[in-house]
Amino acid sequence: MSSSSSAVAEVTPEANPIAAGAGGCWAFAPGDADLPLSQPVLASLDELGVIRVDGDDAARFLHGQLTGEIEQLRGDRFELNGYCTAKGRLLSTFRIWRSEAAFHLLLPREILPGVLKRLSMFVLRAKTKLHDESTDWRVAALFGNGATEALRQRGLEVPVEAGDCIDDGRLRVARLHPGGRVGERFLLLGRTDADFAAFATVAAVGSGAFWGSEIDAGVPTVFAATQEKFVPQMINFEVIGGVSFSKGCYPGQEVVARSQYRGKLRRRMHLAQGAAGAAAGADVFAEGEADAAGTVVMSATAPGGGFDLLLECPQDKAEAPLRLADGAQLTLRALPYSIVDVTA
Repeated sequence: MSSSSSAVAEVTPEANPIAAGAGGCWAFAPGDADLPLSQPVLASLDELGVIRVDGDDAARFLHGQLTGEIEQLRGDRFELNGYCTAKGRLLSTFRIWRSEAAFHLLLPREILPGVLKRLSMFVLRAKTKLHDESTDWRVAALFGNGATEALRQRGLEVPVEAGDCIDDGRLRVARLHPGGRVGERFLLLGRTDADFAAFATVAAVGSGAFWGSEIDAGVPTVFAATQEKFVPQMINFEVIGGVSFSKGCYPGQEVVARSQYRGKLRRRMHLAQGAAGAAAGADVFAEGEADAAGTVVMSATAPGGGFDLLLECPQDKAEAPLRLADGAQLTLRALPYSIVDVTA
């Protein structure tokens, strides 16, 4: 399934590397961001790849490496998970699902080789094999007002809750966290272009519109520029189901647990809007301060123009006016979920 050739407003990949989503920022025609507000749209996600993990010890191996519950992962779930360094810093965020024969990790292709290599180093004597299975999968997002009905019209069962997924033998359909603007969001995973033929009449948009919907939903992704920058709680990862505090050890588990139990978390991820975007890892400043207060997690063109951003900063700095390095002012928006203590 080839990427849709959605028009890019005022920028081209050659003139501006963020136009194509490089570095966790997507600049594109505002119409692509507006369209999901009124109708379902389909975006090819060729920038995502898949790591396959199989073997008799695959569940035990992954359970000891990742932030979430793996040994109890059911085949009808499609869950967020993370992979940390020994210092508790995220090397990767991804979504994981389980088939009869293997586990599958969905993550940006730009960091996939490094994550695959690092995970493979710790297999040791476990009966587990890891493979880059990206070329065997086609990934797309169906989202926007009416996306649920679009699935029903094509004879597909609709997953009810975020993280639920249904496999009809050709397509795996997973429901994603809802956003404040766009509540109906699904990922579609198939093996061939033919698996998506029923969606040929759905309006196609560039993948940037999907990433904009991820920002609107407050769901972060770690890209190359932000590897090892965040403990999971700094980007609200435990709030949206990416961390288990009832499992045993994994790399960085002590740091993650200590961050959770030592008291109020000082740094959090926020949703903001502004006139300009910035690449993942870019600095965010509090008004009147020369030193950076926080970090851009990702950004994308917003409906109506301008940009939506996810940014991480200290809680007390979020009360002050924030800006990007070029001076562009940022205004905080409400996240579509509450920041709660998941261990309370």
